[in-house]
Parts: sequence; C-alpha cells; structure tokens
Amino acid sequence: MTDATRELDLLVIGAGPAGIATAVEARQAGIEKILLVEKGPTHSFSIEKLYTPGKRVDKVYQGQDVACEGSVCIVDGTRESVLETLDRFVHEFNLPIAFETEVTGIRQQEDGFFLVEDNHGQRYLARTVVIAIGVYGRPNKPDFPVPTTLKGHVHFDLTQEIPPGESVLVVGGGNTALEYVAFLYANHPTTLAYRGAHFGRANDINRRILEELQDRQHVTVWTESDLGGVRDTGASPRVEVTFKDGRIASFDHVLFAIGGSTPQGFLQQAGVELDGKSPLVDHRFHTNVPGLFLAGDLVAGGKGSIVKAFNTGHTVVWEGLCADHLECRIPGLQEP
Repeated sequence: MTDATRELDLLVIGAGPAGIATAVEARQAGIEKILLVEKGPTHSFSIEKLYTPGKRVDKVYQGQDVACEGSVCIVDGTRESVLETLDRFVHEFNLPIAFETEVTGIRQQEDGFFLVEDNHGQRYLARTVVIAIGVYGRPNKPDFPVPTTLKGHVHFDLTQEIPPGESVLVVGGGNTALEYVAFLYANHPTTLAYRGAHFGRANDINRRILEELQDRQHVTVWTESDLGGVRDTGASPRVEVTFKDGRIASFDHVLFAIGGSTPQGFLQQAGVELDGKSPLVDHRFHTNVPGLFLAGDLVAGGKGSIVKAFNTGHTVVWEGLCADHLECRIPGLQEP
C-alpha cells in the first residue's frame, strides 16, 4: 500500500453515464476535489464495448420518455454520438478519471470521512462517495457447477479478451446477450442459446440486429435450448455443453449473459443495508451510511435508461450532497 493518501470532497465509483453526470453536476455546484474511478480502460466502457458501431441510441428507451433534469443529456443518435457527447462532458468539465482501477474497500471512519482503497494499493480519504457502477460485472451464475479447470474458457462478462477465430456460445436472451453476440460475431464463430422461444426481454433494436445477423448467416441461434451442464474435454474445443433435451455440443468458450444482479457483497462491505437484493435508499438515493449515495443502474429498479442514469446523478448532487454534506454554489448566483 502506498503511503500517500489523496483527500477528496467526492469520490465517484464508476465512469459510465451516471458517474459522469454526477461529476458534472458536482462541478456545476463548485465542488473541486473530485475523482472518478473506473475499472475499465475508458469511460462508458459498456457502451463502447457492447454496442455495435452505428447502433442507434435514442433518448426514449423501451417506451420511457424521461425528461433530462440536469446539465447532462443526449439527443437521439448512435453509439458514436453518445460516446462523443460523454467524452465532451469529461473534457469540458475537466473530470479526473483513474482507469483500470477497482475499489476493493470502503470504510467510514469515526471522523465521518471514507477511507477507500483500490486494487493498486492507493488510498483515498473522501468526504462523500457515490457508487455508480452497473450490473454487467456482477452477473447471475448458472445453477450447475462449472469446473475450475475451465477458467479462461467460461466467462460471465466480456472484460477478458477472447482470441479471434475461437468459437463462442453465448447463453441468455436479454439485451446483454444479444449485444454480446453483435460484438463477437465479426471475429468469432458465434452461437446464441436461449431457453425461451422468443427474445421478449430484449429491446426492438437488439432484436432487429440479431434477426439481420441470423438472416445473413453470421450467427447461429438456438431457441428453447436450456443448458444442463458443462464439462472440460481436456482438448480443443475445451467446453462440452449438455442441454436438458439431451443434445451435446462443444465450443472453445461459453459466455453467460443470464441477467445481472446487484453487487450485494460490495455494497454490504460498505455498510449499505439491503432489502433482499435491493439496496435501501431514500428519495435522494442516500443510503443508510451518511454521505454514501448510489446512482444509475443500482437504483433504477431494473428499468434503467441513459437519461434516467443522468437524472440520478443530478438528484444525488443537488438534493443530497449539496443539501447536507458539501458546500455548493447556486448556478447563476453572482458572488457578492
């Protein structure tokens, strides 16, 4: 562990739409000592990696026509235009981001400051903390055992690179599964297996992309295909998959995308109370821990959109941080 400890007014965990919006609103409020920590190599990493080039990203998502409440918003556009907009906010508001950095511990001290440690051994003292992580990194696991020898061949997210040319079975039927397929097919023989008959959990855009890929025979799609187990063959391809209807197939890799879950252990380690799997927060997204807030997917109730993520950051700053924890300025108010 390093001897130096950075002192901050606000530490934001996660540099996706919610984290960026929170930091922009904090800058608007005159909060100077800010840092975002992001475990990916870039901000908005999920959008950059999982959205196919040119994919439409509309302000109205799955029928949710939500008005932007704060300084950060988007217009209907594409993956590229949304990333460009978010990148502009990062540079315009001079948002410092520590990339490839994962928080390993959060502990509130007796003086009220949070002692936060990361995977590089860096320590931070923060007056307030906002957790704005998504759920991609904490997926649900299958209900059968996965041999430990298949590490590197069975995946639960796409943070690990899969060598080009190696075959991949993607398991799932929601937006994440379809986005994984759209990302992988260009460099990998890709098969999608879903236990249902239709992709009703995915949005119209992702379903249309999948249909086009299937029509062009770029991917193979197996519906009503429920996995029963996986086995290490000890040879190539390494993963033998058994389906509950008795079919057997082999792939170099299996990628599970069977739903995300709230990162319970991480939140509980920080002292956050849960109701089942959901964190308990008030209308400002303030947890039971004074000065610790949540934003984005964690408080979207499973129905998140980019605009809703932006709005949670606005609420956290103006109704939470500025109301009770940090000294803020009112935009437009002239100094005497």
